Amino acid sequence: MDRKIMSDNPTFLNYVQKLPDLLEQLYNTPADVGQWHGFLEKLTDATGSRSARLLVMDKEAKRVHYSDKVNIDDDQHRDYVNHFVNLCPWRPELALKAPGRLYNTYHDFSCKQDRFYQTEFFNDWARHLDIEHGLCGTVYHDTRYTVQLLVQRTGGQGAFPKTLTAQINRLIPHVQQVLHLNRALTLQQQQNLSVLQAAERTFMPFLLMSGQGELIYACPRAERLADGCSGMTLNGQQLTLQCQRTQNQLLNRVRGLAAGMAAGVEPVLVFSSEKRAPLRLLVEPMEMPGVSPVFWAGEATVAVYIQDPEEHLDIDHELLARLFGLTPAESRVGAWIAKGGETAQFAELNDVSVHTVRTQLKSAMAKLRVRRQAELVGVVLCSAAVRCINRNQAPILGADAG
Repeated sequence: MDRKIMSDNPTFLNYVQKLPDLLEQLYNTPADVGQWHGFLEKLTDATGSRSARLLVMDKEAKRVHYSDKVNIDDDQHRDYVNHFVNLCPWRPELALKAPGRLYNTYHDFSCKQDRFYQTEFFNDWARHLDIEHGLCGTVYHDTRYTVQLLVQRTGGQGAFPKTLTAQINRLIPHVQQVLHLNRALTLQQQQNLSVLQAAERTFMPFLLMSGQGELIYACPRAERLADGCSGMTLNGQQLTLQCQRTQNQLLNRVRGLAAGMAAGVEPVLVFSSEKRAPLRLLVEPMEMPGVSPVFWAGEATVAVYIQDPEEHLDIDHELLARLFGLTPAESRVGAWIAKGGETAQFAELNDVSVHTVRTQLKSAMAKLRVRRQAELVGVVLCSAAVRCINRNQAPILGADAG
């Protein structure tokens, strides 16, 4: 069964006339991804087409993360996204074609119309929607996402003429540009939200790292701390620790937390540096920030808080006790351990037995619902009881431990 290829003159002129309005709509999308729907509507109208879709997919273009469409029933589109997207006979060949342009399903693929009409994709999905021709192509690609644009025509509308296809492809560099802009704006917005979230958790200096272990952000205090610490370097998107073992442990914990595998992950690492007390690195997962609508998925982010024993953390013992239902003694012991102290030293300074201190610590850990001291450190240091950093004030120890 063959289908006619209609004359392109009327549609070509219609497209040229509507191109300025189409471009204006397109350049509204970087700041508001909701405007993509209007762009697809205008594109469908300007090209004399039946429908259009924008698919934000994973890097391999196998799974649809987000999509927008016009003139396709919601249920039919859901079937397409969940199943038929990978049954399209042009898709394997499209994966081998260069990105940055749309390809004509009638002219640019080895699967010709007669063969197309015999496929499961056509008979179980496209035929019911009267979709027989189209343009499709990859309009954006990075290390995480592939974005594809598809425009469809009915059998009566005919295949896209080559001259119209070429004219539409002159629009694609603009589509690529706005997708790059929107991706950059989204990443910046997500980073800003993550920085705010990390800063609100605690007063300690912190780094933000991606799920792949890349350095996303370093707060000014963390930068100053790294500058004065031999063996720790912040360079571009990389945090480098001189101790390779600690470096590997840190990356493994960052990747594990970003992947949602918090169980069994030790939250605290000790980093030793020459001519200064060891730093403790507290690795904490961050809530994944997102934008609405969720065009791009939120990037998994992990915070690395740096506890410097040469800076005095002021922990409000009374507030800590109220937050977790601790006795005054339990609160003081918990704060001491969180700041890197030892039970024996606490016992000596407060004139109590080590056994008493250990009993109080065990009770505090039970109330904080943690099993290890490293977990207690994480809970206390990320609580509202950590008030400020004071370089000049010496730690205030409770006179009693009862």
